[in-house]
Amino acid sequence: MNGADFRALVRQTLFEPRAAAARILALRVPREGWWLGLALMSVLNTLVYSLSVAMSPPPDPMAVDMMGPAFHMPVVFALMLFGALAFTVLALAHVGRFLGGQGGVGDLLALLTWMQVLRLLVQLVVVVLALVAPAVGALVVLVAAVWGSVILMVFVDVAHGFGSLFRAAGAMLASVVVLAVALSVLLSLIGVTMIGGM
Repeated sequence: MNGADFRALVRQTLFEPRAAAARILALRVPREGWWLGLALMSVLNTLVYSLSVAMSPPPDPMAVDMMGPAFHMPVVFALMLFGALAFTVLALAHVGRFLGGQGGVGDLLALLTWMQVLRLLVQLVVVVLALVAPAVGALVVLVAAVWGSVILMVFVDVAHGFGSLFRAAGAMLASVVVLAVALSVLLSLIGVTMIGGM
C-alpha cells in the first residue's frame, strides 16, 4: 500500500466505512502481522498521548494525581492499551459469533488495528490544534468519538455479516458487558493475590 492508497482508504473509511471494511478484510494480511500492527499502534498512540499531556497538562494538579500511576509511565500505559485492545478484539469476535455472526478473531483484529491507525491520526491533529485552536481541537475529539463509534459499528456488522447495524450495536454492547465483568474478576483476583501475599 502506497501513500495514495493509504489516503484513499482513510477517506473511504470516513465516508464509506462498509466498503472500507471489505477492502481491509480483502488484504489477507497474516494474523501475526495484524497483532504486530496493533502493538505498534499501542506504542505510537501512547507516545502521542504522552506528548499531548506534556504540552497541555491538566490545570488542576489533583487531576494529575487522580489519573493513576499508569498514566505517568508510558511503558505501562502502552501495555495496558494493547491488553485492552486485544481483549476487545476477542470479545467482539466471540460475542459476535455467539449472536450468530460469522467473523473470526483475524477479521476483527484487522479492522480494530486500522481503527487505531485512524485514532493515531486524530491524536496528531488534536496535538497540533491544541497549540493554535484548543476549542477546535475539543470539537474534533467529540466528532471523532461519535463518528468513530459509528464506523466501528459498521465494521462489526461487515465482519460478522449481520446485515443489521442494530445487531452490530448489540454485539458491541454485549462485548462491553463481557469486558467489564472480565475486568472486575481480574481486579478481584489481583486484590486477593496481593492480600494473600501480605
